[in-house]
Amino acid sequence: MRIAILGAGNIGLAAGIKWLKKGHEITFGVRDTQSQKAWNAIETGAKVNGFQEACNDAEVILIALPFGIADDVIKAINIEWDDKIIIDATNPISVATDPFDSAAEAIQAWTGNDNIVKAFNTTGSANLSNPIYNGLPIETFICGNEKNSKEVVTQLAEELGFTVVDVGGLENAPMLESLANLWTTMAYKLGKGPNFAFTIVTRNTGQQANG
Repeated sequence: MRIAILGAGNIGLAAGIKWLKKGHEITFGVRDTQSQKAWNAIETGAKVNGFQEACNDAEVILIALPFGIADDVIKAINIEWDDKIIIDATNPISVATDPFDSAAEAIQAWTGNDNIVKAFNTTGSANLSNPIYNGLPIETFICGNEKNSKEVVTQLAEELGFTVVDVGGLENAPMLESLANLWTTMAYKLGKGPNFAFTIVTRNTGQQANG
């Protein structure tokens, strides 16, 4: 697939490096193609371009930017957004999403695209690079309204090494963004560090739980 990654920070680089190894065509979109982050992206073997040029021919666009600048970047890109699958990895940390309930719904409104999938926002870049704990893959949680888009993102997430948990429609994005806030608080404010993950453990009771 042709994948544009907007932003060459830790999350974008971690995903891009692994997708390159899976044979995808990766182009990083950056504001300054001469910046250190741009050179870091070039060293992965990917292409690096401005935001517009990165998106022109992409089939999938991963938004791995700080949410606070995503609005300006998206509105400056002149493409048919409906032709793209958009992966939203942003988190509105200390930034309001008003009048929207989540960053994902804001991006949906700014692009006019229903093919938005929230993914990769509930953990850090170390877990994108290595999502294996005690020999088992951790989960990445996704949500979105469009089935085919979620199937594509599920494939890409599994190529990164995750087990994918679909938590429903885009109206559930606020829960994933809150989970990201908890992870970030534990990792960087409470001193746990980035090498931990939330995971699901299921008890085998032999019957369906009723709640």
